[in-house]
Amino acid sequence: MPEKRTPPKFSKRFTATQLEPTPGRITPTPAGEKATRGPEREEPILSVVIPAYNEEGNIRRGTLRQVADYLAQRPFSNELLVVDDGSEDATPGLVEQLSPPVTLIRNQHQGKAASVRKGVLAAEARFVVFMDMDLATPVTYIDECLAQLQEGFDVVIASREVEGSRRQGDPMTRKLAAKTFHFLVRKLLLPDIHDSQCGFKGFRREVAQDLFKSLLVFADHQRKIAGPMVTAFDVELLLLAQKRGYRIKELAVIWHHIESRRVSVFKDSYRMSIQLLRVWFNNVRGRYDVRPNPL
Repeated sequence: MPEKRTPPKFSKRFTATQLEPTPGRITPTPAGEKATRGPEREEPILSVVIPAYNEEGNIRRGTLRQVADYLAQRPFSNELLVVDDGSEDATPGLVEQLSPPVTLIRNQHQGKAASVRKGVLAAEARFVVFMDMDLATPVTYIDECLAQLQEGFDVVIASREVEGSRRQGDPMTRKLAAKTFHFLVRKLLLPDIHDSQCGFKGFRREVAQDLFKSLLVFADHQRKIAGPMVTAFDVELLLLAQKRGYRIKELAVIWHHIESRRVSVFKDSYRMSIQLLRVWFNNVRGRYDVRPNPL
């Protein structure tokens, strides 16, 4: 049984009531470049990673600007990393035009798991949150996520299925598909997790990097794919977290359905079910019980 890790205690707690706007606390990084930490630059408290594939529509309606503005008002240092997953529209250019600039990381089109992994491994802050560009889970949940990480949890995941949560505007077909998939996940692999798939998750940095480096089904094999692809990499990620004894907290959120042509309920459900079975098969074979070399 792996030893449970306890995050260090900091004197300042990040509670929602204490996170009042304090302008001017972040140093902008030129778009497309990764900031280097010098003696005068403290370690950031938070890295926010957003994967992006053909996100022109969301960016033009202001979602990325909303995240950037929100982070600029936080009373702690932070960085915003956008990982472009080989977009075929104006996404990279729009990210580079954002002012104040954010860090743009370019990747060939390999899917969300590979893009999030690349962003997580580039993150420099004590805590890492990845979230979706459409802001189906509002950016304001960052404060509560940080508070839970500060309280001692290693992984904090947004949930649409625990008490206090709510799904808004979800079509019935998608809701039924989601409930069916969640049922299978809980029966086969994660009985204590109510919602593995919500696209908003926070970690201590060393935990996030440990987990993403240890993926098997969704390991970085540099495979280029075609078109949008919804996957079940979150299931493998959370299974690894449980196997290693990390403390996981489900955070109740009010989630808003954002219509997208890139989501195909039946096609995506079939693909994710196959991926789920691959993770289950690896688990049965004990492949997740082998601890890799320490970071």
